[in-house]
Amino acid sequence: MDAEKYIAAIELGTSKIIGIVGQKNEDGTLQVLAIEREESSGCIKRGCIQNVEEAANRVKKIITKLGNRVPGSINKMYVGVGGQSVRTISHKVRRRLAEDTPVTEVLINSLHAESRTFPVFNAEIMDVVPNEYLIDNHLETNPVGTFCSDIEANLKLIIGRPSIKKNIERCLFERSKMQIAGYIISAQATAAALLTSNEKSLGCALIDFGAGTTTLSIYKDDLLRYMITIPFGGKNITKDIGTLNVLDTDAEKLKIAFGSAISTPITEKGIRQLGIDGLDSSKIKYQDLCHVIEARIEEIVENVKEQIDASGYADQLSAGIIITGGASQLRELPELLHQKTGLEVKRGTLQKNISFANRTEAGNPAYSQAIGLLLLGEENCMTKKVSVTETESEVVTPPVQKEKPKKTPKPPKDPDGPSWWKNLKNKAEQLFDENDAKLS
Repeated sequence: MDAEKYIAAIELGTSKIIGIVGQKNEDGTLQVLAIEREESSGCIKRGCIQNVEEAANRVKKIITKLGNRVPGSINKMYVGVGGQSVRTISHKVRRRLAEDTPVTEVLINSLHAESRTFPVFNAEIMDVVPNEYLIDNHLETNPVGTFCSDIEANLKLIIGRPSIKKNIERCLFERSKMQIAGYIISAQATAAALLTSNEKSLGCALIDFGAGTTTLSIYKDDLLRYMITIPFGGKNITKDIGTLNVLDTDAEKLKIAFGSAISTPITEKGIRQLGIDGLDSSKIKYQDLCHVIEARIEEIVENVKEQIDASGYADQLSAGIIITGGASQLRELPELLHQKTGLEVKRGTLQKNISFANRTEAGNPAYSQAIGLLLLGEENCMTKKVSVTETESEVVTPPVQKEKPKKTPKPPKDPDGPSWWKNLKNKAEQLFDENDAKLS
């Protein structure tokens, strides 16, 4: 177990809860051993748990399913933290020192610890991400080992509502009896699974189109520079399609089958009825469906563009835009983003050091965040089962038994009986012999 670790994690999404277990090896490779999912509609909204009891029931099902597929017992799990309130804010911590004071890890950690005490209204500081350090008015990315009399840490604080973690603890620890190995920011997990070091260094925007939210993360010089969660996602498109007098389940089918971010010009061929099994689509026209989808996705993309501009890094994203998430599979979405931003756009792909025990689970963009949780997890989360062969191989030394003292054998019994019986018997025989002599 020293050369390999088994990491378990859970992602609490608006449309689904995903449980995942993977094996991390000493060479940095990751093999995904098992993925299980449960629908989360009705208990999770925009990435936040609303109904703790119902969410806990579904988490328990996932843990049971995972336990049947892995070679051990899961005793703790990492949890992804996201939701519409999660975002970054800039913060600085400055400290004056004696002249030529060495900058150590202890000093840097104390600056980070001080930043965690910064009061944020109606929010909790979930993580501290360092950017640069101003060392006697000189910028340094890695200041440990330098000397200075003045240091200022430029940090990004990732904040969110306090209820996010509280409800996760109620769901996993209290109801599901599962230990929490740690909290990982969901957007950072997605970046770990999809972004290369070159992309983060050159500058890129990672957009995760989820069901309830769309999360934008911006990286430059290999550092997280900006993160914001937009409270719109794929479910908003589905609800809009529902205004065409169809059920939500049918609306989802229509979105997947015919949805496009850019509607094609309406021609006689384009005006057609839609054929979906079990759906009476006689009153639904293709151009109406396209107009509804296009209006909503354009609203989401416009919000994303505004946030890219607000970050201050719009002109520094040489690696362009990388998109992921279930809703990112909407046709023509990369083209729409390119039209609106002028940046190159591509769909994200997993890192090369990731493999799957079950090939049918590979390549699904909806799993990228959960896979990232495994990559960032450090603690072993599973107790290995002991096989029968391992048990039998153990040599058991029997206890030493003390030798019992030998008993002195009893003398054999005389077949004629005891001595007093023999004397009586002899006298009787003599008496009979004398009587016989007189008679003769």
